[in-house]
Amino acid sequence: PFSFQHLDVITPKDLFFKGTLFSNSIFPPIQESVYLQPDRSLGFVTNTPEAGLPVYSQKGRFTGAIDLSNKGLLGKGNLQYLGAAVNTNDIIFKPAELLAKADLFSLAEQRDRQLETPQVLGKDVRLQWRPYKDSMYVMSATAPFDLFKSSAHQLAGTLILTPGGLKASGKLSWDKATLSSTLISFGAFSARADTADININAVGVDGVAITTKQVNSTVDFDQQLARFKANIPGEWTYLPLNQYQSSLNEYTWDMKNERINFSAAGMTGTFKSTHPDKDSLVFTAENAAYELKTSELRLSGVPFIVSADAFVYPDSGLVSVEAGGEMRRLENARIVADTLNKNHLINRATVQIQGRRSYQASGYYAYDIGNKAQEIYFQNIVGQPVGKGKLSEKAVETRATGEVSPEMNFFIDHKTSFKGTISLSAASKALKFDGYAWLDADKLPNPEWFSVSSESEKSNLIIRYDAPKNEVGDPLFTGLFLGKESGLIYPRVLQALELRKDRPIFPVRGYFKYDKPKDQFIFADSLRMFDDAGMLGNLLTFNNKDGSVSASGRFNLGSGLKYIRVDAAGIASAFFPPPPVNTDVMLDDAPPPVVEKPMRAELMTGITMPLPDNLAKVMLADFKSSFSSSNITILTDLDFYRRATAQIFPNDKDTRDAISGYSAGYLIPPKRTNQYTLLFSKLKMKWDTEYQSLISTDQQMGLVSIAGENLDQMVTGYLEFRMPGNEDDRLYVYVKAPSGNFYFFGYKQGILNVSSDNEAFMGALAGMKTKDLMIKMPDGETFEIQPLDENEALRFVRRIQAAKQ
Repeated sequence: PFSFQHLDVITPKDLFFKGTLFSNSIFPPIQESVYLQPDRSLGFVTNTPEAGLPVYSQKGRFTGAIDLSNKGLLGKGNLQYLGAAVNTNDIIFKPAELLAKADLFSLAEQRDRQLETPQVLGKDVRLQWRPYKDSMYVMSATAPFDLFKSSAHQLAGTLILTPGGLKASGKLSWDKATLSSTLISFGAFSARADTADININAVGVDGVAITTKQVNSTVDFDQQLARFKANIPGEWTYLPLNQYQSSLNEYTWDMKNERINFSAAGMTGTFKSTHPDKDSLVFTAENAAYELKTSELRLSGVPFIVSADAFVYPDSGLVSVEAGGEMRRLENARIVADTLNKNHLINRATVQIQGRRSYQASGYYAYDIGNKAQEIYFQNIVGQPVGKGKLSEKAVETRATGEVSPEMNFFIDHKTSFKGTISLSAASKALKFDGYAWLDADKLPNPEWFSVSSESEKSNLIIRYDAPKNEVGDPLFTGLFLGKESGLIYPRVLQALELRKDRPIFPVRGYFKYDKPKDQFIFADSLRMFDDAGMLGNLLTFNNKDGSVSASGRFNLGSGLKYIRVDAAGIASAFFPPPPVNTDVMLDDAPPPVVEKPMRAELMTGITMPLPDNLAKVMLADFKSSFSSSNITILTDLDFYRRATAQIFPNDKDTRDAISGYSAGYLIPPKRTNQYTLLFSKLKMKWDTEYQSLISTDQQMGLVSIAGENLDQMVTGYLEFRMPGNEDDRLYVYVKAPSGNFYFFGYKQGILNVSSDNEAFMGALAGMKTKDLMIKMPDGETFEIQPLDENEALRFVRRIQAAKQ
């Protein structure tokens, strides 16, 4: 194929020819000198110009050394063809073919409209270039080719570079999948095949997620999108990792988001479990998506799944199957408890379908509170074969129990949380709460979980608490209590006492309910709770708006007053004491500490003490003789007086008649049962922590009767119940008759001190015999009456007046 022209010189020393080489269009004509080569042939070794030479009628370009000898026309250098570059020391140029071995083969990415090729890198390759057939075959002897700029794709097989682009026969592999075909066409960052087998790998675990044979394939790595469609109708798509098969055989792979979307042009696909323990569970779906990151098959358009005796309706028709063939628990599903009668509906169910004949679930019954949608959580719902007989013949029954945890934030009314056990049988809709409740009260300091066991109607929920305990078994209390150490009357709302021996001033036990319009918790015994118009029983209200506590009922005052009885009923208000201030960490600009708000009360109070009749008569006569119509007590709060009277007097006809007469505006208690030495109609009082006393705050007070004789007068007076922590209680009473005479009684430790500026009264006292002043009591002890200097009485008045300021 080679010829020379223009023989020029022959020398005796060296034989050479000088002329032009014609290589059958492998190269353009080359002017070169031809020398005798080591193999005794004529030839030459030369280098191309720096820009190289076109080869094979400009099909490519070669740059490097050209060697002509008996071995043929050889080359060492760089060969370029359609963007491919080969650096090689072993090229054999033939008239219509080029053979080469190279350590490196590279193809540059090209995105021209006429030609699009990917970036390719191959090592230790063999080339067969048929330039006049426009095909370069590249085979790697030891390793697959690296494809694309990402350097994450490899091809095991043969590359074919043509003017129409890069093609291949073999297996395209990357970390996500393998695509096998006899003809793959590549773009700059894409691959396509009319017929291929595709295996898509799972992410994060070993195994194949999706496999389908004979599919038309298009993979666009630029857009991170691939499309596959089976060429054979009815071909199953297999999901080996999930142990399912599907009739949906057309799908799109979103490689960026690691998701495969199946479709069947609007048709419903069948999904069948191949797991041996699922009893051939079968259901239908309109679409499916496979999440490669989680090896999860997500199905949509699933109308229902039949398991055991129930229809299970997936939320929004969505179902997921995990690797291993387990169906992911269905969240927010609905369960119709049997397929025949549809007796029971469970909403927002979490369902684990175990197979065609069994499932386990948890779910909710609607338990709305006002506008607040709420459900009761049943933790253990089981549908399974039950009873005797063969397993295949057993009927299926759904049974449920549940535990309500604090994290569920479940409310049995607007402001009462609950945790504990709730039981439900298939034949009954009744609910029972057996556990602990907690008041969701913003203004209640340190609320505690308290025990309850109650059945109640949601529409009028009243919870029985009786003798509640906290979670560690400590007793909890509701009411007003006097602290032995703090000296405070403080409220408790289902809370532990400061000390267990603190004195109950106003205890309440029984039931509670929440009043939403007023944002109040109401605690009462059965007499008061279930009869709104009832007069008896104690009632305590915690106001969640301001943290105040109000009490209505009977109060325990002066329990340490031996031989003196105090009956008190009415209303009181109190606040929880402020937290203690840590003076060690107070800053100069710190806000001032919260001021303590003492308990205040309005009480009808009856005091019974062993006052000799002659003294009582003198005192009574003084008040009656100085009677003035301007001092008559006019009732303005009938509800207060009716309830207070009902609380401190016996519940009999006389009391009820007296209460009905209050509508006339006058306070006339039942005379037959009025045995009080002093009866006051409505004492306004407050607790003084410094004195550890409950003291009257108004100078004017209503004196209803003396020794049972009705007066119903407004008089000047002061009253103090001292109740220290050691229960050495004391009583001080000062009243002034309209005549101007005062009467003072001070009692402590079995001694009643008496003082008055009424000479008749003190004369009667002085004229009494010792045995009448030293009264033998039923317990064998002595009750003693002693006169007291007037100054002591006046000192008491000044002390109380100072305390009221």
